[in-house]
Amino acid sequence: MPYPVPPPEPPPLVQTLPNSSLQTSQPQTILPATELSSGILSNPQIHQNETIGYQLPKLKTLEQELGSSSSSLVTADSLGPALSLNIANTPTPETPLQTSQRQTPSQPNPEEETPIPVILPTDLVEVTADRQEFDQQRQVVTAEGNVMIRFQNALIDADKAQVNLNTRQVVATGQVALTRENQVIRGDRMDYNLVKETGAIANASGVISTNQLGENQVAEPLQEQGVGPVVRAPISDRITSSQPVENVVPTEGADVEVTGFSFPDLQGDVNRLRFEADRIDILPNGEWEAQGVRITNDPFSPPELELRADTARLRRISRFQDELLTTGSRLVFDQNFALPLFRDRTVIDRRQREPTPFSVGYDLDDLGGYYVEWNVNPVRFGPIGLDISPQFLVQRAFEDDLGPTDGGFYGLQAQLSGPLSPQTFVDSRLSITNFEDFPDLEEDEYRASIRVRQLINGYTLTGEYSYRDRIFNGTLGFRTIHRSGGAVLTSPEILLGDSGAVFRFQGGLQQIEARTDRLDILNEPGRDNDRITRTRFQGLATLIYPPVIWQGEALPATPTEGLKYTPRPVVPFVRLVLQAQGVTNIYTEDDSQSYLSGTVGLQGQFGNFSRDFFDYTGFNLLYTQVALDGESPFLFDRRVDESILTFGLVQQIYGGLRAGFEYSINLENGLAVDNEFTLEYSRRTYGVILRISPVRRIGSFNLRISDFNWTGGSEPFSGIKE
Repeated sequence: MPYPVPPPEPPPLVQTLPNSSLQTSQPQTILPATELSSGILSNPQIHQNETIGYQLPKLKTLEQELGSSSSSLVTADSLGPALSLNIANTPTPETPLQTSQRQTPSQPNPEEETPIPVILPTDLVEVTADRQEFDQQRQVVTAEGNVMIRFQNALIDADKAQVNLNTRQVVATGQVALTRENQVIRGDRMDYNLVKETGAIANASGVISTNQLGENQVAEPLQEQGVGPVVRAPISDRITSSQPVENVVPTEGADVEVTGFSFPDLQGDVNRLRFEADRIDILPNGEWEAQGVRITNDPFSPPELELRADTARLRRISRFQDELLTTGSRLVFDQNFALPLFRDRTVIDRRQREPTPFSVGYDLDDLGGYYVEWNVNPVRFGPIGLDISPQFLVQRAFEDDLGPTDGGFYGLQAQLSGPLSPQTFVDSRLSITNFEDFPDLEEDEYRASIRVRQLINGYTLTGEYSYRDRIFNGTLGFRTIHRSGGAVLTSPEILLGDSGAVFRFQGGLQQIEARTDRLDILNEPGRDNDRITRTRFQGLATLIYPPVIWQGEALPATPTEGLKYTPRPVVPFVRLVLQAQGVTNIYTEDDSQSYLSGTVGLQGQFGNFSRDFFDYTGFNLLYTQVALDGESPFLFDRRVDESILTFGLVQQIYGGLRAGFEYSINLENGLAVDNEFTLEYSRRTYGVILRISPVRRIGSFNLRISDFNWTGGSEPFSGIKE
């Protein structure tokens, strides 16, 4: 999209304001260039250290406006306090001018998270300045020194500014800042229309805040402790997320408060970004276009990670999401390595996906081994998003000698999800593992599910239907639930006093069709497969008590100490893990399975992950014992691992490079319940991690993007621009 030419230089009225006039009791009259040449005076009214409210004239012809001699000012006294205006009667143009000296207000911080509390009448502009001049005939306000201009929910800060009440146009120079709701844009020079909410800012910088309602993952009603999902967070994230909560106050740079982190499927939440651009064109509804833009999630400079683009446009697509459209975009790591991005659209919300256009994975059971997944731009249907990810099954193609024209070379992942209302969320998924006979697919070549989650006074009611859902069940491996449908009610986490103990429970009712190995059922006459159908009622309760035995000190949240290799300062600690869980499953046909499991162990980390060598060691050591009564007729939820030892270790090798493993073993038969090996390169703003699980026969290679929240001034990016 072509961009308009840069805004013109401010008129002489703004540029030639004399500094000496601020120290004199009779300030010098400043005239527009046209009046200086003609010698005609406009009888300007000059005020010092005041807050003045100017009523916008009604839109008339230029001749009518120039012929009007009515006053258009009201004082701050008639408007009430500057930051809490509450006007019962809008002043009329005939209101006489009243002057009052003001105490110079403290300069507001446009970076604050809260919206501007000033909501002015639609035809009133408030100007605060050390010195301001009103040309009544031309309806022009000229202000200098600590200028603040308020109009409805917009605030403009500048060293100098000129407001044309007729055209509603503001021209501002010197340390300009425009604040609209929770977005702030700064620059050297700004041309802005108050009513149209459009304009342009040169040498712009600012903050994108996307503090919006998050879309949490829909609960998996068929999972319980010991029956896990296909993908878990890596051991390094699980250990760090268990560290004691700290309020981080840095000693240098920007004030940084690191938010909580959750990395389901290795995806980071990005809710606040800062940016710089050669020029920004401001559009209505909080949107903007930019040239020569740099965007980062790093609160420090020079940024570790940047998204650079030739052009960019931020557009609001729903109440919960913003869309960033770019051209010539690339990710720049440590001001050095640039990774081109072939997609030109990024959705900024609490479901931020991997920013790379491709990801590499390993799934031997469904996809034949290694595959490459293409992350296509999502399609929006209001707040609902459709994500489609074609897969190229590299290992299957190599082993079976498949070419690009063969359907077996391809797979597909699709997800349609989003909020139906503030309390209702939907998540539907489709996975196709072979297109050889598409659309006449065999039943083992696709999986599908739909789940609707309703929040009710802190509780979650989930309705679900799934076809061939895949569940991991320890030494029994992956098990497929052919069909299931029902509902589950899950409680919130209930804190038990000040002990730190957490209690939660859930109850569910589903009709399930899945595999069995029960000979008494399989020997029934007329059977053509090993699947049975039962209705299952499940009740589950979990109690977790993790007291801290020892806790060290985190380093300050600065780029050279606590935030050198990690997005969250590491707190050394050792924690005792105590967990009890009770599960009861009752099936039709007089079957049941109930068990009580207890887990005890240690979890902790040493070092601060700040020095270059061996400054981080994370570990866990857990023992689980199960008391079992009855046996499930299904294989996917049958409890067979009754005595389990789990141990894991993560060790820094050099810089941000860490290696780790986690291993669970059934002590009764010596079989591996689960295992995982990780190799990661971690930095403050991003991380690259390789994970392999031989037992689950899956793996992944992903890029993690961190999320920060901060207050205070935003430093210039500096560093190498290109």
